[in-house]
Amino acid sequence: MPLSSLHFIFVFLPVFLLLFYILPFSIWRNVLMVIASLVFFAWADPGNLPLLIFAILMNYLFGLVISHRIEKVSRQAARPFMWMAVLLNLLILLYYKYTGFLLQSISDIVKITIDYKASALPLGVSFFTFTGISYILDIYNKAEKAEKNILRFSSFLIMFPKLLQGPITRYGQVKNELISPRVTPDEMMQGARRFIGGLAKKTLIADPLGYATDRILSAGIDSLGASIAWLALIAYTLQIYLDFSGYTDMAIGLGKMIGLKLPENFDFPYISRSITEFWRRWHMTLTAWFRNYLFIPLEFARKREKVLRQQSNILIVFLLTGLWHGASWNFVIWGIYFGLILALEASGLGKWLKRLPVFLQHVYAMALIMLGWVFFRITAIQDWGPFLGALFGSNGWVNPAVTMRSTNVLLYIPLVVIGVFFSLPVVNRLEKKIDEKGGWLRLGWDVLYLALFILSVASVLSNGFSAFIYAQF
Repeated sequence: MPLSSLHFIFVFLPVFLLLFYILPFSIWRNVLMVIASLVFFAWADPGNLPLLIFAILMNYLFGLVISHRIEKVSRQAARPFMWMAVLLNLLILLYYKYTGFLLQSISDIVKITIDYKASALPLGVSFFTFTGISYILDIYNKAEKAEKNILRFSSFLIMFPKLLQGPITRYGQVKNELISPRVTPDEMMQGARRFIGGLAKKTLIADPLGYATDRILSAGIDSLGASIAWLALIAYTLQIYLDFSGYTDMAIGLGKMIGLKLPENFDFPYISRSITEFWRRWHMTLTAWFRNYLFIPLEFARKREKVLRQQSNILIVFLLTGLWHGASWNFVIWGIYFGLILALEASGLGKWLKRLPVFLQHVYAMALIMLGWVFFRITAIQDWGPFLGALFGSNGWVNPAVTMRSTNVLLYIPLVVIGVFFSLPVVNRLEKKIDEKGGWLRLGWDVLYLALFILSVASVLSNGFSAFIYAQF
């Protein structure tokens, strides 16, 4: 049940919020959250509901055991249980997400046929397994104590606003709100605005831009002129940001409606001046996860190594970042691509970049970011060469075989301008000023939100539902 579906907006969410506000105690609200989250998951993926329940029980019990061993015996005594819990989470992820990819790779290398029928990928598996690992490691590292209340723990692990696409949340970030949730009318309104803003990003801008990209690429990559190839790349660059950040806005908005402060996941990444800055602004909770639980431990474990230690650790992290996004070679190469750039920036390129004019820093960053999206969007590696060639004029600026008119994408060009506008912090700053002034200005702004909500619902009704890009990860 996607957050932008009509079933969710007009049935699931109103019923959930009504019950949540009626229930007087946090324990009952946690019961409601667990039941609602299980229903939310089972609505689209009932076959994997036992797996989700197993993940809850496994992480809950291991958390208690690890905490008990640390308190009563020693941290060393808790280590085997920590590793078992981490490995079980990883095995869930590996089995469902990567078995087919590994067997296919082996088949291609040794030239044999392996008969394997892949299981359906459980919804949100990359997110709830990483959340479970962060919980276990935070207990082991004494950053948190194990949660003894299984309902509260379950609410944390599988709460429906973040279950499918994050943000990846550490227990300490929501613990107090789960223990004693407080909802004020002002936070409810802020949450509703944030939810509507994310819904509008998704349905009114990202989805049409995605449609334009699909139309262009399906017309034949070998036949694209430079102008239409660039339109496809720019449209996808905007689509993936507005789609994923739109989901995050909706999740954070839902959290605010029930007194939860979920972590931010985006900070206007397309204003970055380097790739290092981009990854501090893009999918921030995933970047923080890899930094805290992989990169820093690697740096510590290899502290005696002096030659290219940091650079090789960056490459390891981004190879795994690429794999996290999908079991496909294009994602592996996409991760290595960004890892190499980050390693170069850490080796001195970053310092040199800061000497350039700010405009050139932005051009450098956006050029490399957009090139990276080529590897991400076009899964067939053999199509990369023709598409990159098209970008740089191998078929001329306009190829009569495939034009904007013949693909019917001219109407989407104004949306590119709107998408660029919403990728900048202009609206965010304007909203803060409106909040400060309040009064009739705030009321007028809320009327605009209402109009956006109506338009978004009308778009879903007329065009149908379009899945979120990151739902597949």
